[in-house]
Amino acid sequence: MSIQSSPPLTLHFSLGRIPVMVEPTFWLVAALLGMAIRDMKLLLLWVAVVFVSVLIHELGHAVAAIAMGSGVAIRLYSFGGLCYHQPLGRWQSVVVSLAGPFAGFLFGGLTYALSHVFPPTSVLGLYFYEFLWFANIYWGLINLLPVPPLDGGHVALGVFGPTRRRMALLLGVVAAGAVVAWALSQRSIYLSLLFGWMGFQCYQAYSATEDLKPQKPQKPEPEALSRGWQALRSGNESEAARLGHLALAAARPGEESNAARDLLAWVALADGNARMALSHLEKVDPPQAARPFSLAMAYEAMGLPDRALPHALAAVEKEPSEAGASLAVRLLVGARRLDEAERLAREYTWKSPATRDSLLALLAASREDFDTAAALYAAAFESSGRAEDAYQAALCHARAGRTGEATEWLERAIQEGYDDLEAISEEPAFAEVRQMPAIAERLSAVKRSG
Repeated sequence: MSIQSSPPLTLHFSLGRIPVMVEPTFWLVAALLGMAIRDMKLLLLWVAVVFVSVLIHELGHAVAAIAMGSGVAIRLYSFGGLCYHQPLGRWQSVVVSLAGPFAGFLFGGLTYALSHVFPPTSVLGLYFYEFLWFANIYWGLINLLPVPPLDGGHVALGVFGPTRRRMALLLGVVAAGAVVAWALSQRSIYLSLLFGWMGFQCYQAYSATEDLKPQKPQKPEPEALSRGWQALRSGNESEAARLGHLALAAARPGEESNAARDLLAWVALADGNARMALSHLEKVDPPQAARPFSLAMAYEAMGLPDRALPHALAAVEKEPSEAGASLAVRLLVGARRLDEAERLAREYTWKSPATRDSLLALLAASREDFDTAAALYAAAFESSGRAEDAYQAALCHARAGRTGEATEWLERAIQEGYDDLEAISEEPAFAEVRQMPAIAERLSAVKRSG
């Protein structure tokens, strides 16, 4: 997942200027890694140590990236942690990759010194230190092995460079194979499976990768920026990206280069790469020249609504548009600032009544006024014919306990092209609606046609 949308129960907080998100799968996998621990207190201690250690590791990356002038965000998830930052130079990336493990080594060394000043006086204290050393020293050493996607693998890719990328990947295959052989001799099934999988991924990348060769500079194309926007609006992201990079290469510093970076940010958003979009926007000079709506969209796509909201509100003031106002209302509702959301939804001059009614319906539903919400979604559907509005009307009727109306509106939604069968099948409010013959037949027909 880029940080594009955070799953339910995700923990969000900030450490200074560094936003952090912790997905629920992180806690689950940390507990599974300690599944051999039978004592509940020790298991909880293990999970806490893993959380702190992985966070410190990612903070090492983040602090190094900030020192290089990059914005950062940290995500802890099922496979450990990720530090999102804007693209850096080759050797800068090497330094950032090394900073994570060495932050762990520093923390592990400090805890080792602390154990001599405050030696453990209980079994829990003894395990506390042992868990810390294991998570920071042992894991850190493993992480330095030259096997992508480990930090050592990223270091190897940076050291070998783009012209010898295949050599770095081949080194990863050999290193992973050596670890698998050792792990099997030690009967470590988990380690052998982990490095076997990473080695296989390296081999696939090695087979598909060609070393970068110097290319002749491309000829400038007239009106590359405007043509790039046209290509993006028509859905041709690859052509928009090509024209955006050409426009950036030919642009003068300042307004021209900023406009090209804005286009490239929207190309990245269209491609589902929110981190890349944000990296383009962070290179705008001066930083305050970045379009607030673009920043809001990038932060929302990264799953950071708190960071997106102030930019969305600024967009309503500086570059008013229905898209910007809609985003601001949705983010205000998500932040439970319902009165502000309602005031904006009612006071903004909407060209599309359907958009206004959908937003007011969202507000009503967030207040659990499902009668009003259903009526507003119905009005929005009658104006626009959007299947999503019909689906939301059905959902509000179902949550209000009106199975008949919910069935009727869900039929309309499917008829108009609503095809998210997973949402319909998993929505608890539709438990009775799914049993209605008309809906069961509709769902079966859609599945057969798909």
